[in-house]
Amino acid sequence: MTLNRTEGMWKAVLEDKQWIIRSSQNILIASVEKGSHDEANAKLMAVSPMMIEALSGLVQLIGEEDFPDNGELSGAAICDLARSTVAVATGKESWPFS
Repeated sequence: MTLNRTEGMWKAVLEDKQWIIRSSQNILIASVEKGSHDEANAKLMAVSPMMIEALSGLVQLIGEEDFPDNGELSGAAICDLARSTVAVATGKESWPFS
């Protein structure tokens, strides 16, 4: 997987009443303005490198196969979502809302 992003893991820290997302090298990635979901949004952004690594590994593991349905979830839909997410993150597909 080729992903052009700031390397390393990221962290969300509260600085001067604003959430800041920084890399492990302390590079500023983003800031989140005060709002009703500011902490949750900051933490979601901070964990995104781990999530894309996990999804990328999953996609490599399953290849073109799909998980079976379990009665509540569609295995094919979950696998398609994982594949699409990795494709958008790596630039192979465009963002669906642009």
